[in-house]
Formats: sequence, structure tokens, C-alpha cells
Amino acid sequence: MKKILLTAAAALSLATTAFAASPVMVYASDGNGNEYQGLYTESSWMAIEVPLNALGGSVPSNLSIAVSGLPQGTYVTLDSVSTDGSNALLYVSVSRDSTETAVNSVANIRVQSGETLLTTVQIPVYGAVYGE
Repeated sequence: MKKILLTAAAALSLATTAFAASPVMVYASDGNGNEYQGLYTESSWMAIEVPLNALGGSVPSNLSIAVSGLPQGTYVTLDSVSTDGSNALLYVSVSRDSTETAVNSVANIRVQSGETLLTTVQIPVYGAVYGE
């Protein structure tokens, strides 16, 4: 019986730790209330909605992002930040070096204040193939 209780306690502890470390759920937005499930390449009008509480309650003046998980030559860059109610809107540009390859990946985005990690978000990035 003790073994079962210890196993259950360990599993619950691991599940709680994994949940706490999970990325924040976010959406892409056009800044006008319309939400999208992902970001589109060749766009500079989209924003990532991040709950302000994930940033410590306000937007720091030195907010930056570090992006990983995208194919080589695909970029998400931070253009500006604003707030809308209880969300921060991180306006981004999404670009790629070539339109000859499709993009269907998940961007892992570290939202930082200086060198301090505030939160990590994940959001899909999509791009269709266009002939050159």
C-alpha cells in the first residue's frame, strides 16, 4: 500500500511540475479582435496575444523574443508591443528566405525582459509554396 501511495504521489508531483513548465496558451490576432490559430509567413500585421499575468502583470520596456523550432530561413521578429485589456499584443513580422518550400511548424518563443525569461509560448507558423 505504501508503494502505491508513493508512486501516486510521485506521479502527481511530476504531472504538476510538467504542467507548471508548460508554455502559455496564446493566439495570433490582427489587433482588431479577430483571432487565428497560427501566424502566416509574409505577414507583418499579426500579433501574438499573451496574457499580461504571464509577463508579471505589465509589459516591460525591454521586452524581447527569442524564437526556435522553425525551419532554417524562417523568421519571427518583434515589431512592437501594446496592451488590450488583460493581454499584451506582441506585433510580429513573419518572413522566410524562400517561398519554394512550405512552412508548417511550431514556433517556440521565449518572451524575455533583458536576460530574464518571463514566459514561453508556442504558436504554429504556416506558409504556402509560391513559384519563383
